[in-house]
Amino acid sequence: MKTYLKYDSELQGILIASFLISFILINFLDGDFAMKLIIFEFFMIAIVQYTNNLIKFFSKIYIRTDSRYVYIFLSSYVVIGFIIWALSSIFDINKGSISLKNIFELMAISWLILSPILIIQSLVISYSDKKENYEKPAI
Repeated sequence: MKTYLKYDSELQGILIASFLISFILINFLDGDFAMKLIIFEFFMIAIVQYTNNLIKFFSKIYIRTDSRYVYIFLSSYVVIGFIIWALSSIFDINKGSISLKNIFELMAISWLILSPILIIQSLVISYSDKKENYEKPAI
């Protein structure tokens, strides 16, 4: 686990680079395949970043900075909100309820705004963790 977390920033960089390359190649790929690829890569980035930051948040090795607290709070809002939205769609809970539909629409808009911010913030946190924990000079 320690080796995996040591190379966390590189893994995130590769996932983000492949995500951006997919956007560039969208004109050259089949539309349906390109959308599935982009959605898959987006969720891979989200899963990797969220799990890595949760592991680091509860680890005693990593410093709990304000940035990490903000990331955990905002990303938990997105993840929990997405799970609630998915479950309500599966079980058709919000059928006929305009207020729930409006709330989920507002949440989706906030996810669109927060997602790029959280991706960048997680990458910055990972690079600072690497600098703090793995590139310290031996005394």
